[in-house]
Amino acid sequence: MNICNKPHNKIAPEDLGEAVPEVKVQRARRNGWSWPLHLFQILAWLLFLFFALVGFGILVPLLPRHWLPAGYICPGVCFIYHLIVHLTAVSIDPADANVREKNYLGPLATFNRNQHTHVIENHHCHVCDVDVSAKSKHCGTCNKCVCGFDHHCKWLNNCVGERNYWLFLNSVLSAILGLGLLLLVAFYVFVEFFVDPTVLRSDQHFDALRNHMDRWFVFLPASPVETQAPAILVTAGIFILLSLVTLILLGHLLTFHIYLLWHKLTTYEYILQQRPQQQPEKVDKK
Repeated sequence: MNICNKPHNKIAPEDLGEAVPEVKVQRARRNGWSWPLHLFQILAWLLFLFFALVGFGILVPLLPRHWLPAGYICPGVCFIYHLIVHLTAVSIDPADANVREKNYLGPLATFNRNQHTHVIENHHCHVCDVDVSAKSKHCGTCNKCVCGFDHHCKWLNNCVGERNYWLFLNSVLSAILGLGLLLLVAFYVFVEFFVDPTVLRSDQHFDALRNHMDRWFVFLPASPVETQAPAILVTAGIFILLSLVTLILLGHLLTFHIYLLWHKLTTYEYILQQRPQQQPEKVDKK
């Protein structure tokens, strides 16, 4: 599906509000690593590290021995794939081809509403100062024209457009699969902790603690660290709660984009369609 071949060429809004009246940023951002980093981007990496560290360092090693290969391989493949596509989606420059050909990282023109109605007119961007394709929109956050603009993702700290849209979707899908598998492991460990905790102590390091059920090991088998039973329980509980919240949000996002793909829309076009419906509602409320 070609998500670029759309007629709208107005400036793309930073969020779900009104279009940005003036582009005040004087320099453009190349990709998601350009400063400033967004708080959501940092939070996303912290969550990834937490899920990977707790999942593969604490929960999976507590599985029975015959389940360990599947416990490491299945969610591990999903996490590695997610890391690759996520990094690629962040690192790609989604700008229009003509914008990428020029040195657009230097000082740019300031858009003046008094001189022009829209940032892009007759396929020419007055800020980037280049001719762009009919598929491009100007992102007010990155201050550059993006081909096939879908939305500016704060979690990637980068625009999602034609060049990285499928990477973005693969990143969401792989995160759901990997985290969902680890959530099953966390549920199993949490329940088995009350039913029969000896099942979770199949590693050889627990042989020395057979008479001490209140003492456990984490980060098995490479770097065993001794801890207390409540720590395992609390860690599994926190992991389950964060996983559920994250999966609900990611599932909602994936469902929304499946809806957009089915109707051959981008997020930006969906927002434009909703605006005429929102205007009468506001008037009625007043």
